[in-house]
Amino acid sequence: MNVRIYTCLLLLGLLACQKTEKKAPPELLRPTITPDGQLITMPTDTMAADFKTIVTQPGNLRSDFEAPAQVAATVIPSQENPSQNLVLFNDAELASEYTQLLQHRINIRTLKVNVARAKDLANNGAGTGRDVLEAETQLENEKAALIEHEARLQMGGFPADLLMKARTRTAWVVCEVPESQLTRVKQGQSCQLSFTAYPGEMFRGTLQAINEIADVQTRMIKLRILVANAGSRLKAGMFATVRFGSNEGNFLSVPQSAVVTIQGKDYVFVQTQPRSFVRRPVTTGSQTGSSIIILSGLKAGEAVVSENTMQLKGLSFGF
Repeated sequence: MNVRIYTCLLLLGLLACQKTEKKAPPELLRPTITPDGQLITMPTDTMAADFKTIVTQPGNLRSDFEAPAQVAATVIPSQENPSQNLVLFNDAELASEYTQLLQHRINIRTLKVNVARAKDLANNGAGTGRDVLEAETQLENEKAALIEHEARLQMGGFPADLLMKARTRTAWVVCEVPESQLTRVKQGQSCQLSFTAYPGEMFRGTLQAINEIADVQTRMIKLRILVANAGSRLKAGMFATVRFGSNEGNFLSVPQSAVVTIQGKDYVFVQTQPRSFVRRPVTTGSQTGSSIIILSGLKAGEAVVSENTMQLKGLSFGF
């Protein structure tokens, strides 16, 4: 009996020895981050591979931007005076100023004849100096009125000389751009226009003039664009969209997704080692499509993170 008890106790002891201890859970692998958050090192190549990069290279960059526009005026031949074409304005005030301008020019020609006649009569004793003075006064008053209308047309973006020399089968389109975009356009450059009335069709135009005055409230500046109008397809008042293409120059650029902004400052993350990423402050320029020009902070040939940058942003800034 004692032998049996001893045997049972021995078996129980052996079973207790064979009982396996529970293993502690594996320690989670975490990135290593410097106290200032500027350097992030991933624990494995697999984790580092989640952050796709692009290699920066300089290039001659172009960017496009659009502005809403409207046909401000069209030019048609005059039925009564073949030597003087007519300008049809969309704006009633400009149309009135233009009509009065033409009338004052006609009046001035007539008054010049009157002055010459008054002087001739005075020289031959058939007139008086007072007649000459009155004729000259009328002429000067008419010239002053003409200058006033010329100034108003100039402020509206249409100099008088331009209107008097206007060619038929042309149209003027006016658009407004923010003063911050003014450096991206220049007089004489070409542009593309699409009109609501002609969907899917593109027209070419030339930036003829940039207004000298910016709107005080909106800070917008008017641009006048000359467009060929064969067949008089374009009518005053039609709506359009103008697309300008500007040459930004030879710069580095990165995808917009590569740039993170904190408190008004822009940063990118540069891969310096297979598992290491450095936070780099940069100065950005204008956007060109889906990319952003980098003015300073990067060198050509550096690998910049373009995907999953928000994760690095959170690690770097402690979000």
